Amino acid sequence: MALRKNIYYNKILSPLQLQYSPDPRILSFHQRLPGYTPTPLIPLDSLAKELGVKHVFLKDESSRAELPAFKILGASWATCLSVAQAVNTDVGSSFANLSAAAREKGIKLAAATDGNHGRAVARMAKILGLEAHIFVPLNLDRETKELIAQEGAKVVACLGDYDATVLEAKEQAEINKWLLVQDTAFEGYTEIPQWIVDGYSSMMVETDKQVRELTGSTVDMVVAPVGVGSFAQSVVSYWRSREHPCATVTVEPDSAACLLRSLISKAPTTVSTKDTIMAGLNCGTVSTIAWPVLRDGVEASIAVSDSETHAAVRRLKRAAANGKGKASIDYRIRIGYGSDAETRGNDSPVLHRRTLRTSKIESVL
Repeated sequence: MALRKNIYYNKILSPLQLQYSPDPRILSFHQRLPGYTPTPLIPLDSLAKELGVKHVFLKDESSRAELPAFKILGASWATCLSVAQAVNTDVGSSFANLSAAAREKGIKLAAATDGNHGRAVARMAKILGLEAHIFVPLNLDRETKELIAQEGAKVVACLGDYDATVLEAKEQAEINKWLLVQDTAFEGYTEIPQWIVDGYSSMMVETDKQVRELTGSTVDMVVAPVGVGSFAQSVVSYWRSREHPCATVTVEPDSAACLLRSLISKAPTTVSTKDTIMAGLNCGTVSTIAWPVLRDGVEASIAVSDSETHAAVRRLKRAAANGKGKASIDYRIRIGYGSDAETRGNDSPVLHRRTLRTSKIESVL
């Protein structure tokens, strides 16, 4: 069986270990969120056996602080840190104190989204008692719009794709003096997106601890999804800065493969997008702050089709079905081997050698 065509091995990968250390305040902050608990790390033993490795793990983010995705980690930290700075108080203040100070100052929130980020910002607005305006692409499914609205936010549908929606949110936030909490960076707007990336570090700290407890070691390879690249930036920053740096591989829709195209071009490259079942990854431009990290730290970039993703969903549900609960939708394409995964594990030594740059692979996340 030939290897898939949509794998690109990064020719500009930096050999240097990245320098990154998570802010210890962040995990403590997240532990104060309603419903916070570490999410499970699911062993996929049958898949590990097929791939010829000791372990494959799935980080199940289907329930994170009462929401069905990890996005609340970045949105909560960035929202509260932004609000705290705006009212000149400490981010460690209680939510009640932050709320009172923010409402007195008339702070209102805004964000653009194609799904979970907007809902997470809306949830934080609800917790803080603030008004939120969430901008979405016109073709976003009705159920997602309704879920955002149920958080109490005002949902604004915009003509165009995700990139156009971000631009509209930016313009309206400037006109109305709203606080924009956006998970992609652009010229003149980098601080809050970086705080969102930092917020995701709680998942990395959690996962590292869980893997060590289960295996006595760390992982050799981590696979992460890419939309604008903010989550992948957090993944690469953490795992490539460890004492035992591991390989990092990214996966994105073939209809919105902005990172893969940028790596090929060796420069940030915007791509046109089409509808995909991977709605949360349907982004045409890599975040400006994510690009340098991904450029230097991603070993391979994979683009997958909707049909491959659908098959991967079914496959991962079966692999994770042994009393462990369903696999997270946001991580459904983590493994990245596609619908013929059974033929592309042990039978793909090139993928192992070129992507992982190691002769001994034991644990995959």
